[in-house]
Order: sequence, then structure tokens, then C-alpha cells
Amino acid sequence: MLNFLKGLVYDLVLILAITGRRKKNTTPKALIVRTDEIGDFVLWQSFIAEMVQCNLLQNYAVDFVGNTSVRTLFNLQAKNYFSNSIWLHKNAFKTNMFYRYKFLRSIYLEKYDIVINPIYSRAKRIDDSIVKAAKAKNTYGMYRNKQNYATYEQLYDFRLYKHLMPEMQKPVFEFYRNKAFTEFVTGKTSEVFKPTFPINIIHSDVTSRIYHDYFVIFPGSRHEKRIWPTENFVEVSNYLYERFNWMAIVCGSRNDLHYSRSFVKQYNHPLKDLTNKTTLPELLLVLKNAKCLISVDTGAIHLAALVNCTTFGVFNGSQYGRFAPYPETISNNIVAVYPHTIDDAIQKNDVRIMKKLEYVVNIPYADVTAIKMITTIKKFFDTHPPH
Repeated sequence: MLNFLKGLVYDLVLILAITGRRKKNTTPKALIVRTDEIGDFVLWQSFIAEMVQCNLLQNYAVDFVGNTSVRTLFNLQAKNYFSNSIWLHKNAFKTNMFYRYKFLRSIYLEKYDIVINPIYSRAKRIDDSIVKAAKAKNTYGMYRNKQNYATYEQLYDFRLYKHLMPEMQKPVFEFYRNKAFTEFVTGKTSEVFKPTFPINIIHSDVTSRIYHDYFVIFPGSRHEKRIWPTENFVEVSNYLYERFNWMAIVCGSRNDLHYSRSFVKQYNHPLKDLTNKTTLPELLLVLKNAKCLISVDTGAIHLAALVNCTTFGVFNGSQYGRFAPYPETISNNIVAVYPHTIDDAIQKNDVRIMKKLEYVVNIPYADVTAIKMITTIKKFFDTHPPH
């Protein structure tokens, strides 16, 4: 009931935000909305140039709405394709109604002619609200899944999108869904074949004082349910130090400080703690020079793929095939480690379980044992010796 009432408040704020006259634009304007998380952005950003420069948007001033979490990465290259970038503080958008009103009002007043939303897991209360506030004549989106929509919200986006890309056969890796949507909007075959980023445009000395071969530990996650026990990270790190004599570099954002401190306290070998001390571009540099990354299911894994960093990721089976495992056509050194129950279901092609894995499942990440991770790492490096 509380969630339902909150939704009514959001609806009222939107109604207030989209009332009144709007200015007349001398130049036609378009808006691209990408408000989801770091990993989602990383798997999409390679298509920005093709989308913005397509025939549909010729002679349009194109603006971008994005999540503040990707701002430093966006500003390095992607901002050059847009007339204006608008940054959404998602937590404030969900909790501060005055901020929400001002944000939606500003979108409404811009009077966009075209709005493009490349998000598959669209959310009524975030990106779809922004699209609705724009009140554009031409709107492009894709047939969404049900992940972020409550049962009573299912009709909210009815006819919201004039052009809706049909659902693809599942499972499909997110990069390829983004590619299909780009082709849907542009009407052309995309020439992007894997996520890339020009690492040479990043200028930082973040790794200049690391004189030791190292691996990266990313112990945190913005989702509490995605946390892997600290003692597991410690046990795996002990193995990497004892076998290879590699130093541990601990990374993460401000929200990960608790998990990083716990690891630092329990780990007794050489380490360097860079938690909350790097931007996303700097994290790319750290990963570029690392021997490997150990991480739970976070955006760090997709950043590592951009710079060809060998990665061992802890997954619980949620959204299997969408974000992991990585197709070998994109990367052959991003290794997804699942609980034995998920491995068994995959091997048996258990349709009942695989259907459940389309969405987020509640299997504990701790079901991936440290021993299983160590065994996986040993097997990989026995056949792919680190340089």
C-alpha cells in the first residue's frame, strides 16, 4: 500500500510539472535518456556516435539525460556528441519531490521533438517518467521486461512510445540488445562489434606509484544482496599472493568503504587501498594494468572488459545470459563463477530454473565458495599463463 501511495505522489508531481505553455524552439531538439547504472552504460556507450549521427537526428540538437554515476566517463568522450548533458541524481529523484518536480519541469519546458530511451528494464518512476514529461511527438523505446514495473503500473507506458522495438529472443547479451536497438533507430547495420573505449585519452598518474604486479579486489556493491563474504575475498587474495606474489589493490566507490575497510582489516599481505580515490576513467587505468580482477556482479566487471582485464566475477544466476556469461565474441577472459546449483541447471538446460533466471533471483552470492573461485582461477591460469 505504501508503495502504491508513493506512486500516486509521483504521478501528481508529474501532472504539475507538465502543465502550462512551452517555448518555441528555433532548432528541432531531441533527447536520449540513459539513466540506469554503470554496467548498463558501459555496454551501450559504444553506440552513441552511430545513434546521434544517424539520418533521423540530422539537423537536431541532441541532449542527453544520464545517471550522475557515469558522468566522469561520459565527459571524456561522449559529451562531444551532445548539445547538452543533464545529470540525474536518482536517489534525490526518488525521495525529494521538489527536486523531482524541477527536473521533470525542466524536461517538459525544453519541448523535445524526439525522445529515445534505449533502456530495456524501463522503470515507470525513473526513465519512463522523464519520457512522459518530455511530451515529444516521436518517441523510441524497446519492448521492456517486467523487472521495474509493479503489477498495477503495467498500463503506465501504454502508447508512451510511438516506435517500439519488439522483444528479442531470450536470453540475449545486453550489448547485442543495444546493437539491435541502435539499428532499429538508425535504420542501418551497426559497425560496432564489441564494447570499446579509447583508453589513451585518459590522463592520470593513478598507477604511477604502484611498482609491484597487482590484482584488483572490488569487494562492494550498491546492492546489499550482492555482497560476497569478506573472508572469501581474503582467502582468494591469499591464494593469488602465495602463488604469484601479486599485491592486492582494493577499489570501489564511497559506498563501498565499509566492505573495503573490512577486507583491509582482515588481509595480512601487501595491499593498496584506492577505495573512493579513483574516478571511473582512473579505475579503467588501474584495471588495464592489473593481472586480474576479483569482483561480485557489478559495473566493475564491464569496465574490466573494456580494457581486456582478466576477470573472475561472482554471480548468483540473476538475469543469466543478459550480463553474464560474456560471449567469447566479445571477451574470452571474463569468467563468470556461479553456485553449483546454477551450474547444474545450466548443464541440464533445466527450463523451469532457466526461466526463473531471466529476472533477479534470491540465491545468496555466498553460495559461490572461495574454494570454487580458487579452483576456477587455477584452471584458467594453468591454461592462460599471466604475462
